Amino acid sequence: MSVKLGAAGAAVHTGAMINSPVMTDHARRARWCDTFGAHENSIMVYNDLCTRMSEPQRFYHTLEHVDELLTLATEAGIDNPWLDATIWFHDAVYHPGEADNEAASARLATATMPRLGLRDEASARVHTAILASKDHKAKDPDVMAFLDLDMAILGSTPARYTRYAADVRREFGHISTWRFNMGRKWFLRGCLKRKHIYLTPWFHDRFEAQARANMQAELEAA
Repeated sequence: MSVKLGAAGAAVHTGAMINSPVMTDHARRARWCDTFGAHENSIMVYNDLCTRMSEPQRFYHTLEHVDELLTLATEAGIDNPWLDATIWFHDAVYHPGEADNEAASARLATATMPRLGLRDEASARVHTAILASKDHKAKDPDVMAFLDLDMAILGSTPARYTRYAADVRREFGHISTWRFNMGRKWFLRGCLKRKHIYLTPWFHDRFEAQARANMQAELEAA
């Protein structure tokens, strides 16, 4: 399915995404079943992913992150089965600081897609999008929209952004403050140097200005 994006040049909005309420367990499960079915294989995959997203090393990359992306995908008019699968699987394997999280998550997704009834084309797109989340670069407009979803937290309200940044620090609690700050500053400065943080018009118009303000404020406070 092609993404439906707003026209470039629309008025800039601040990141209201993260003001949306997080899904209840019932709503999350209902959306999963509507998308992938309520059969035994589907529910087993759902339960496994929920368990993974509740692992003790996670503070930001949790079910809340999944809920926020699912909610925003609907708001942006880009929700569809392959995108829902990508949202669920892109952080399915997550060990802070490990270089192969995306590759391992993509492999898990590819191995699991047949159990969810997704065709080869959709499965390949999920795999491609998850791998692209490592460097946040893509040419496929649909994959670009997913990458923008994943980066939308940067353009959230200042309060939500502050909590996100603190949760990322908690995930990297095993490394020194000096080492973490060096890596964090490298990430923030790299984002701010980009001509566009967001790759698609709808996300750029809505989140770009607030994302730059949030990241600049974090750098100045460091």
